[in-house]
Amino acid sequence: MSSSQLLPSVLPSRPAVTDVATTPEDLIAAQRRARVTSPKECRIYMFIAELAHLTYFRTPLFICAFTGCNRLFPSRDRLMTHRKRDHQNSEETDRIITWNE
Repeated sequence: MSSSQLLPSVLPSRPAVTDVATTPEDLIAAQRRARVTSPKECRIYMFIAELAHLTYFRTPLFICAFTGCNRLFPSRDRLMTHRKRDHQNSEETDRIITWNE
């Protein structure tokens, strides 16, 4: 895919439509051609899920929960530096969202 063919960052929405062409016989015939699986049965899904699980617990995340801010930071120190600079030298240590402590 060339750079001129990249998808936009926000895709236009379209209303969902009901499939009126597929018949029960089509579904039965399709079962003979291929097996329908859920994503959780695929090896690549299991690998990615395990990788995401490990990353979830190893990647620190701190969120400034001041009204209207909600910026993300990799450490408490970086968040506090942000607060001092952007929130009138705030020394408050509350209104921080994290699950790493």
